[in-house]
Amino acid sequence: MADIAGTIQESLEQTNRNKINSRVALFVAITATFMALCNVKDGNIVQAMSQAQANAINAWSYFEAKSTKQSILSY
Repeated sequence: MADIAGTIQESLEQTNRNKINSRVALFVAITATFMALCNVKDGNIVQAMSQAQANAINAWSYFEAKSTKQSILSY
C-alpha cells in the first residue's frame, strides 16, 4: 500500500513540475518574441536616424560647395 501511495504522490509532484515548466517555457517564448520584435524596431529606428544624418550632411556639403563656388566667382 505504501508503494501505491508513493507512486501517486510522485505522479502528482511530476504533474506540478510539468505545469510550472510549461508556464516558464511559455513565459520565455513570449519574452523572446517580444525582444525580437523590439530588436527589429530598434534596427529600423537606427537606420532611419542614419539616413537623416546622411541627408543633413549632404545638405551641408551642398551649401558649402555652393558658397565656395560663389566665393570663387566673386574674385
